[in-house]
Amino acid sequence: MSLLELRYRSVLRLLPASYRAGREEEMVDAFLESAGDPPDEANARPRWGEIASVLALSVRVRLGGAGAPARFVAWGETVRLVALFGLAYQSTGSVFVAADLIRALVFGPELVLMGAPGSADRLLSIGVAAAAVCWAVAFVAIMRGHVLLAKVTALLGAAPTVAYFVIPAFLAGPRPPAEAANLVFVAVPVIALLLGFHSDVTPWRRPWPLALTPPAAGLALLGTAWLVVRLRPQDAEWLYLWLDLGTTVPVWAVASVVVLARRRSPSWALALAVAGLLVLAARLPMLVNLPEGPQWTTAGAQCVLLGALSLVLVGAGLRGLPRARAA
Repeated sequence: MSLLELRYRSVLRLLPASYRAGREEEMVDAFLESAGDPPDEANARPRWGEIASVLALSVRVRLGGAGAPARFVAWGETVRLVALFGLAYQSTGSVFVAADLIRALVFGPELVLMGAPGSADRLLSIGVAAAAVCWAVAFVAIMRGHVLLAKVTALLGAAPTVAYFVIPAFLAGPRPPAEAANLVFVAVPVIALLLGFHSDVTPWRRPWPLALTPPAAGLALLGTAWLVVRLRPQDAEWLYLWLDLGTTVPVWAVASVVVLARRRSPSWALALAVAGLLVLAARLPMLVNLPEGPQWTTAGAQCVLLGALSLVLVGAGLRGLPRARAA
């Protein structure tokens, strides 16, 4: 065995063993034929493009690509569901940002939020609002089968969060845990979208009513929030903890109980577990700043529910995964 062949076989270890068992010899022969099978004295190595192609193939196979075992198909579905859950949440929240922008532009600028007319702060505020709207475009696009558009708009939607974390971190050092948790909360679904919807996955094409559900839910939630703010209930500050990220908690809990009761595919249980842990990571830093009393108790109860039910979902999902096929 030549040195180059040995190196190619080392690169192919990036692929699952079950895939290598049927394709390794064929792939090694193809790589060696392309390289011309140079002598060991030449110290030839696999090209970076070849390594990248093997790495991309490994990701596709492990996430349910063509010919992948049932276990990898389940993991691929899990990753795609995580992407959908994240995009759905962000597109719901984008309604709030768009409404604030419209209100400021139509009824008069709020200098604290918008900046003075023609200023860089105002342009930045408009850019952030436009990026938030990109989340809704991304969700509708992926639900209608437009994968490339969904990926581009999701990256645009995540850009402000990444910039607000990276730039201060570069200039001033490590950021608070709350900012790091928010970055993870935003980035994980985008990464899942980029990896999960690969070339071996047939694009979905869901009905328009289903694709527009998160923005519609955002409008309903926005109306509820405005009503609560106008009524200004006394001694009910804890109620506001159910109007931001907390709104997700009961919806997520009901969906989790339904999945556990019906014993649906393990992908749903695992994806809901990931979603619950992401919400938990974003919620936990709030406990440090909340005063003792109803607010802290409400946030603490949300965290306990998220953590406990997520662990149950992880166990149910892992038990339901198809067994790994022997190579």
